[in-house]
Amino acid sequence: MSMESTSPMHDVPSKPPRPGRLRRPVVAGAAALAILGGLTIAAIAPTPAFYRARFDAGLGAGDEPAARRLITKIVGLQAAATRAGPWEAAITEQEINAWLAIDLPRNHAAVLPAGIAAPRVELADHLIRLGMRVGAGPLSAVVSCGLEIRLREANQVECTVTDARIGAVPVPRGPLLHAIAARLEPLGLMAEIRRGDGRSVLVVTLPAGVGPAARRCTIEALAITPGELLMAGETKEIR
Repeated sequence: MSMESTSPMHDVPSKPPRPGRLRRPVVAGAAALAILGGLTIAAIAPTPAFYRARFDAGLGAGDEPAARRLITKIVGLQAAATRAGPWEAAITEQEINAWLAIDLPRNHAAVLPAGIAAPRVELADHLIRLGMRVGAGPLSAVVSCGLEIRLREANQVECTVTDARIGAVPVPRGPLLHAIAARLEPLGLMAEIRRGDGRSVLVVTLPAGVGPAARRCTIEALAITPGELLMAGETKEIR
């Protein structure tokens, strides 16, 4: 009868998880909850009053003449700016919002990035308020911002973000200015962010050359009043 030797069995203690391995899922979970919470707060926050008033205005077929007037004015302004002599233009808030509500989704839907819809504007003293709906379904919210715009000098516009929000959640204004500058540069506009009076200012220089090379277009006046945008300038022959 053979005897087999057996070695005693010992429980091998499991290694405790490394702190780093626990920290990653905890941080990721906290970040996900923070994002979800922010989206939920934004979604249930009250819609800005200026946006609600302009969206609920019921713009439709009856406002198509206003949308067509905006197109006519833009075409006329482009033509006038290429001819030697003074020019001016007056564009109303109603015309802009009619175009945004009717012509934009009908004929230029690809202009808006995916997930963005129903933009509206308000014109106030030196101020343009812009609002649009971002997202879809229950997690959609209205993104809004105020842009203070002044003519710094001929053909140079100064733009300051006065406020920016997703629903009721404030958005940092600095990154928004950089995003606006990035959108303008491909259009041939010189955009530069400067510091002044403790805040960031976007300075946009408009191109002066339009039409024949021997003509120079200059914007000499720009005013934003409640409900209306006014501009005037002159195109001169270069000799």
